[in-house]
Amino acid sequence: MKVFSKIVKFSTIAVFLLHFNASALTEGKEYIVLHSPIPSVPNSVIEVFSYRCTHCYDHHKFNTLEKIKEKLPNLNYSFYPVSSMGDYGKQANEVFAFAYAKDKENNIDSTDQNSFTYKVADAYFSAYFKKKERWENGENPEAFYDVGLKAMGVTKNDLEIFLKTDEANKILKSYEYANDISKNYGTPGFVVNGKYQITPQAITSPQALIKAIEELSKL
Repeated sequence: MKVFSKIVKFSTIAVFLLHFNASALTEGKEYIVLHSPIPSVPNSVIEVFSYRCTHCYDHHKFNTLEKIKEKLPNLNYSFYPVSSMGDYGKQANEVFAFAYAKDKENNIDSTDQNSFTYKVADAYFSAYFKKKERWENGENPEAFYDVGLKAMGVTKNDLEIFLKTDEANKILKSYEYANDISKNYGTPGFVVNGKYQITPQAITSPQALIKAIEELSKL
């Protein structure tokens, strides 16, 4: 009887733990549901960022999305720049859209350190935080463009031709979602499946972030 009692007790605890693990994340605590979800991005993780965000720079140096991808390889990863932050948000979006399109064309993931996306981000973060570049506080967009274009080894004409395409328009429209998302907690923001944003207080460690993404990707 004692053995049976222990088995029943163990089974009860096991069921409780399974229930606890299945509902470990709480809406409003570890994540929120976006009022305007990003459409057509299933099985995805998107990092919303700005070239002038200190914490975004930290995540870039750590290459957070690449580390997450190593643990969760079946998800799709991408970066959405915020155009409403900084003197050159619009210009940054255009350069990053070009970088993303080229990475897609070359079949290279944006998290890869050899990708155009990574190289452009590295160039802007280094210019802003290491060199303290401000490009005349909005008065010299050509100098700002030049940083990203040089990182990719392309010309301004290459960018201008790209910006006239339907693909460019599609990518830039998708980036517009980043502006509203950034109003929730600033940047960086991590969005899973286009609709669940992880709250900053839930990101206590890389492991906690990975766990939250894994759980939210199943919802």
